[in-house]
Amino acid sequence: MNKLIIILLITLALSACGGSSSDEQTTTPTPDIVEPTLPQVDDYQLEATTTLLDNAEALLQGLSIDDFYDQAFTLISERNIENLIADGRFDQVAAQALQLENISDEYSIQTGQLYERILALLLTYNKDDLTFKQQVSFDVFKKDLESKIEWIAYVDFNYPATYGFFGWPGSTETFFTQAFTVNNKAQADVYLTLLNQIGRRFAQIEVLLDTRKAKGIVEPAWTLGYSQGLVAAMGNSAPESTSYYQALNDQITALSTINDAEKQTLRATLLKTVKDRVLPAYSSLANKMNGLLSQAPANIGFGQFEGGDAFYDFTLRYYTSSNLTAQQVYDLGLQELDRIHNEMRVMFDQLGYPQDESLAALYTRVNSDAELILASEAKAVYEEIIAQAYLELPNLFEVLPQQEVIVVGGESGGYYISGSDDGSRPGAFYANTVDNMPYTTMPTLAYHEAVPGHHLQIALANELDLPLFRQKSHVTSFIEGWGLYAERLAKDSGWYAQSPYADLGRLQFEAMRAARLVVDTGIHSKGWSNNFADQFHIENVGFSGSISRYSVWPGQATAYMTGMLKILELRQMAIDELGDLYDIKEFHTAVIGNGSVPLDVLQTVVEQYIVDKLNPE
Repeated sequence: MNKLIIILLITLALSACGGSSSDEQTTTPTPDIVEPTLPQVDDYQLEATTTLLDNAEALLQGLSIDDFYDQAFTLISERNIENLIADGRFDQVAAQALQLENISDEYSIQTGQLYERILALLLTYNKDDLTFKQQVSFDVFKKDLESKIEWIAYVDFNYPATYGFFGWPGSTETFFTQAFTVNNKAQADVYLTLLNQIGRRFAQIEVLLDTRKAKGIVEPAWTLGYSQGLVAAMGNSAPESTSYYQALNDQITALSTINDAEKQTLRATLLKTVKDRVLPAYSSLANKMNGLLSQAPANIGFGQFEGGDAFYDFTLRYYTSSNLTAQQVYDLGLQELDRIHNEMRVMFDQLGYPQDESLAALYTRVNSDAELILASEAKAVYEEIIAQAYLELPNLFEVLPQQEVIVVGGESGGYYISGSDDGSRPGAFYANTVDNMPYTTMPTLAYHEAVPGHHLQIALANELDLPLFRQKSHVTSFIEGWGLYAERLAKDSGWYAQSPYADLGRLQFEAMRAARLVVDTGIHSKGWSNNFADQFHIENVGFSGSISRYSVWPGQATAYMTGMLKILELRQMAIDELGDLYDIKEFHTAVIGNGSVPLDVLQTVVEQYIVDKLNPE
């Protein structure tokens, strides 16, 4: 990217230029751009909890259940305007509340008390008096509130400064650089106002680190050192080279509704904000993290901390939408790996591969035999895979989302970010397009992240006639279970028929999700080291695992396989009970036509679909 040179404090206007006197013309003087003064950022002022709760109860009393859902979700949303902005709902952001979310423990605990009050009011409604659709919303809202309350009870069990979007530095950067879409000058001003507050955000992260340390919880040295290096690198960057500067600068450049002088003023403010607010915040946090390294434990599981076992048991219940114990999750992973390895072996034999080689060696053969996709062609290949999938979707789904999905190429990839409500930002599948790669896993990745996976389900949920909180619900076991189910659906629908190497890529990714059940519980329940966990992953999947991710995000990796298995179980139930009446398109409508729901609620929804199908009015 070309770096714009911003000239501050220009005192001389350009003189007339030109050749002969007849061609001589004058130019409009360039306005002086005075170096901006950044506003002071005050400490957060926490509203009195009694006032907050009393006002909430007064607002929510006497409402119909549908109005209650909407008003309660509005109250919750106002606690974090970053989500509103990411959704493009700028109209709901009050000017006086233009602040980055308060991430202090005090604010979290107060928010938990708000959840408790809303839950108590929800339980005053008689569920039996509600329609089935309202009952589903009741169950989803109740479970969501209960989970939020329990998460806050375990507030000490997180690593505030860990890498990626698992910690506050990475999630803050993602908000400003990928989720914040600027369509006009007013929104650019909001961006700058919030960016100016980043020093306060990072000072809060430092307080959280001290609070956790006082309670004996310090991020393990293995990931803390890596996380600290990323934070330090940002702090040592040139302002213009940071993702913060580049993200807004690119959007300012693309705006056609403001003139060049306004753009220059915005860029000057952006440059100073990054220089005087962002970089010092990162440098200070890097120093704080560096000071913790000598106290960081060598072990990586949460089970090493007092209360860590109970916390991990909760994360398993949360991410699997079940009451599975750690041992049951571990055993399920081994069982699924055995099944997948047997399926792989059949295909390896068909290709004539040796039977005595390791899985890693066998997949080296697969990748060598598969087509090599050049980095310059990767984005186009992903786009073609998605385009071909769209052609097949009408055979599998009754309704498709209107919002499009795009492929965003770059150095990192393998994830999806949903589009904004106002349509200014489409759904985006982020893909690695800087390295040459075998075709092996490209289709599976596209199916999981785009269609028929995350984009189809999440974008459709946002367009359904559901309460807003249901449109925005993100139950991990459902969302990631659907993403993995989408990979299996492509197999069941014959999309891999002409590409055995891509089908083996699908099986390798499925093995990865099964291995996660074993590795995640191994780390946090059985005390596995990072090396032991990685060796298990290599032997059973064929490549190194994301052990650091599993270590800092306990339980989340177990959602994929448990979610898919539940959807497959419900599909088989529908096939068995409906017989000739079974229609896969109608089944999919039942599954994703209600937004993201906990798996036990999904079972209720599918059971009702079967009853309605067998007993039409």
